Amino acid sequence: MRLVVVGTGLMGGSFALAARAHGLFEEVLGVEPDPERRREALALALVDAMVDEVPEAADAVLLAGPSHTIAPWVSRLRDHSGIVFDTGSLKAAVLDAVRDRTQRVPARFVACHPLTGSERSGPQAADAGLFRDAQVIVTPTAETDAQALARVSDWWRAVGARVVTMEPERHDRVLAVTSHLPHLVAFAYLQQVTDEHLAHAAGGFRDFTRIGEADADVWVPIFELNRDALLAALGDLEADLTHMRRLLEQGDTAGLHALLAAAAARRRRFGTPRRVADDG
Repeated sequence: MRLVVVGTGLMGGSFALAARAHGLFEEVLGVEPDPERRREALALALVDAMVDEVPEAADAVLLAGPSHTIAPWVSRLRDHSGIVFDTGSLKAAVLDAVRDRTQRVPARFVACHPLTGSERSGPQAADAGLFRDAQVIVTPTAETDAQALARVSDWWRAVGARVVTMEPERHDRVLAVTSHLPHLVAFAYLQQVTDEHLAHAAGGFRDFTRIGEADADVWVPIFELNRDALLAALGDLEADLTHMRRLLEQGDTAGLHALLAAAAARRRRFGTPRRVADDG
């Protein structure tokens, strides 16, 4: 069995390491356009070798580049005999883009989104345990081959993940609130932070802004691709902020207390997972 990983950064490199550790593939090849990342991935033994194109003999192809690169790759590989799957942060938007390009979603493409990550990026961030206890959402369509879906799901479970099935449109709406909006808010908040503030920042600042260190090259395409759902979520947040502002202006401590207590209770229901998703 031969795996080709397109994009050898955090997600692709981590899956390559995990797949190797669990003996899922005899050979792991990498496709990486960035020369420095190519060298790092080889030096770190994330892959056995680098190739310029996906060979026809590949049994599986993992597309682990930024979200806006997924649809072009799926289109290029529409007639490939291997199973193609991805780690992209958008599902409906990507599937729509594939249909625009090729009029159909290839049956052997399985759209996936691992809800795990790090603010770090590149091959040096790769971690064989990244997917352990993580949730991986798969969003099959009517075109998806059942055997391909089962095989990809088995691979994710083999590296320690929990597989959940969801409709692509629902995925993008949910992730707009749970991942994309928090990143947008962190990026926006950091615009007002100066060196004076940083000199006196502590744990609350660190926890709240950690995802604000994420790669802009990754996040600008995510915001663009999921614009409508993100704008809807942003509108709801603006309404909540306006409500909180009014409570403060009116000195309504009881109302403010009730709001904060409800928020804290909701957060406690989430718990404290081992990892937090940063890739969207």
